[in-house]
Amino acid sequence: HHFLRILGFGGPVAEAKDSQEVVIQKPRTADLTRLMADIENLIVETDTPAKVVINERTGTIVIGSDVRVSPVAVSYGTLTVQVTETPQIIQPEPFSRGRTAVQPQTDIAAEQTGGRVAIIDGPDLRTLVAGLNNIGVKPDGIIAILQGIKSAGALQAELVLQ
Repeated sequence: HHFLRILGFGGPVAEAKDSQEVVIQKPRTADLTRLMADIENLIVETDTPAKVVINERTGTIVIGSDVRVSPVAVSYGTLTVQVTETPQIIQPEPFSRGRTAVQPQTDIAAEQTGGRVAIIDGPDLRTLVAGLNNIGVKPDGIIAILQGIKSAGALQAELVLQ
């Protein structure tokens, strides 16, 4: 269960029961009318499932904007694709009120035996596919690589084959 902190109350006041229901405990100090008005004005963004749609007959690949790839290495013929993640620690300036944070740094490298090596910057699948296109991988090869990434559990999306 996720606990939510809303509307400036110190402790958790809301608990998500499931994808449809959130139970809110009225804080003792809260005015009920004001609380109801604040809740009505909350904007709730729902998750849309990330999708990759592949048409093997035409070689078409459609990638949703929020598709991510976890660290993985995939080989296809003479090609090896490797996605690595090296978290970077971000330190705030001394005496500032900033917090130390971890920023994920994702690197994608594609290497063809006897061919070029391409470092494809960016953590998302769209960048990976664009990079594979740049080093001349044909659509059927890209589709096979995507299926390999999915079967390795590293594709953060639903893979739809048409």
